[in-house]
Amino acid sequence: MTIKYLALALSVASANVYAEDEAIKLWSGDVDFGYTNLTGNTEESTMAGKVSVTRENKPWKWDVIAESLFSETEDDRTAEKYMGFTRLAYNFTEKNYVFGRATYETDKFSGYDYQSTLTAGVGWNLYDLETLDWDLEAGAGYRSSKVEDPATGEDEDEPIVTLSTLVDWQFSENASFKQYLSYEKGDESDIAYSRSELKVQVIGALAMKLSYNVKYQSEVPEGSEDTDTETIVSVTYSF
Repeated sequence: MTIKYLALALSVASANVYAEDEAIKLWSGDVDFGYTNLTGNTEESTMAGKVSVTRENKPWKWDVIAESLFSETEDDRTAEKYMGFTRLAYNFTEKNYVFGRATYETDKFSGYDYQSTLTAGVGWNLYDLETLDWDLEAGAGYRSSKVEDPATGEDEDEPIVTLSTLVDWQFSENASFKQYLSYEKGDESDIAYSRSELKVQVIGALAMKLSYNVKYQSEVPEGSEDTDTETIVSVTYSF
């Protein structure tokens, strides 16, 4: 199902390349796909997919991200995660903007059935150079966390305050680095998140991407770890 979804997204992205010039300026994004399969003494497979799309028509900017991760060892599922993210921003000055953001995550091995957030706030574009873009955001909102097994914890609905920053550095003609950091402070639990991405163009619109993700939550259901890490190598199609 995930492969079909990525194939469809890739087809749509390819069609955009042949769209009229105005559309090319408005839409951009990446389609990532990573797959590892080990056989022999160890039977293990991991599949990761991600689609990120941005539509920018100043003063508006809209971002949408959808991703999934599966891992299986010796026919036992060891990871299954889905995440959706959308964000709408409006620049009221050249350097300042307001935003609204929504996230939804379900991780079958986190102890939660799902976690979702709705936040709004203000942002500052600290640097907007040809090769470097740096944004800082602060906001407030609401987080809902539903546990998978009531015996391990309680559902939580709580107000949160958030801080986040994103650095996008094109340090050479064919290579770029992105660093995203966020912190959510809630009444019941705090969540810190880091995403690091190194992207190197291979040929044309194809690139290789190395991602390292860390999520820390101060309070988790009984039997769950408070820190999750992911290292993902993927092939990326940019449009």
